[in-house]
Amino acid sequence: MTNKTILTRLYKVMQPYRKKLLISMLAMIIVAGFNAAQAYMVKPLLDEIFYEKNEEWLILLPVALLVIFLIKGIFYFIYSYLLEWIGQCVIKDLRNSIYAHINDLSMGFFHKNSTGELISRIMNDVSMLQGSVSHALIHLLRDFFTVCGLLGVIFYMDWRLAFVSLIFIPMAAIPIVVFGKKFRRISTSYQQGMGEASDFLNETIRGARIVKAFCMEEQEKKLFGKKMQYLFDTLMAETKFRSLSHPLIEFLGGIGMALIIWFGGMQVLGGNSTPGTFMAFLTALVMLYEPVKGVSKINSTIQSGMAAAIRIFNLLDIEPEIKEKQNSTILPGFHNAIAFDNVTFSYNKEEPVLRDIQLKVSQGEILAVVGPSGGGKSTLASLIPTTQT
Repeated sequence: MTNKTILTRLYKVMQPYRKKLLISMLAMIIVAGFNAAQAYMVKPLLDEIFYEKNEEWLILLPVALLVIFLIKGIFYFIYSYLLEWIGQCVIKDLRNSIYAHINDLSMGFFHKNSTGELISRIMNDVSMLQGSVSHALIHLLRDFFTVCGLLGVIFYMDWRLAFVSLIFIPMAAIPIVVFGKKFRRISTSYQQGMGEASDFLNETIRGARIVKAFCMEEQEKKLFGKKMQYLFDTLMAETKFRSLSHPLIEFLGGIGMALIIWFGGMQVLGGNSTPGTFMAFLTALVMLYEPVKGVSKINSTIQSGMAAAIRIFNLLDIEPEIKEKQNSTILPGFHNAIAFDNVTFSYNKEEPVLRDIQLKVSQGEILAVVGPSGGGKSTLASLIPTTQT
């Protein structure tokens, strides 16, 4: 499943909330605009107040800053709250959809998939997706609009310096892409491990009597310890790459910043730029690099969410093996007996588990079914709801 397919399906899930999403994005654009205005105001601060000694700007600038922070704070609350609300609604809808879909699947599906694995899909996988939808989405959209606003400021200030500074931004994308693939692979392994651990816990806790009857406590402890060690090693591998990606991107940004200071300083000394213009440019550039570096921090969260989305959508794409036809016959309620007449049954067209079963149990009669493990006793009992006379 490609990234485009995943994003398309996630967008469809978010469709019912598109009006609120649009409002939050408009609020985000306003916040980004005021962030750019903050960077630009460094220019009059230095040129008009400190250099020209203009008293009017000494009154106007603090008032303007207060207004900017007030309006930005209001719109920040609007988009932050709305995006979190949308994210939580999407997660709620996905959990409901998965549970409803699982209940519509055939019994063969439950035979092939353990209870712990299904619980992990509904709870753990969706929780990982929640991190991408609720938190990463907020940061990505906010940073995108902030970058657009600050790019406008730096090009307005000095287009030559702007082109020099932008050389290093594509370089920052290289570690993001490289580490992103590793994050997704590690996240998939972690989610699979969580499913196996959940299944192990479900079986051992429910079968506590059997464990104790056969004195298997120590063996079960060792098995659980191995599963926990696998999860620990997986998480530490993710931590290693996440801890490495941020300083690498920061170092690349530092190279660009050093070059800009040298080149811009030469422009000021040569009389081709003012100190206010250069400092406003530098402020906007520092603010521009922050969201770029922030992508590396949330990249692991995004990739974990994408890996979880693949598992979730793969589950939702499973078709029931047995589909109810239109105008199908409604089975009558139980009256006289439970009867099997030459019943043969297999899971997913495999070797039959039951073959040519002849059985009739009258109302009030008690019948015991015995046999070795794997002989089909549970399967026979599971077929009872569909065999009535």
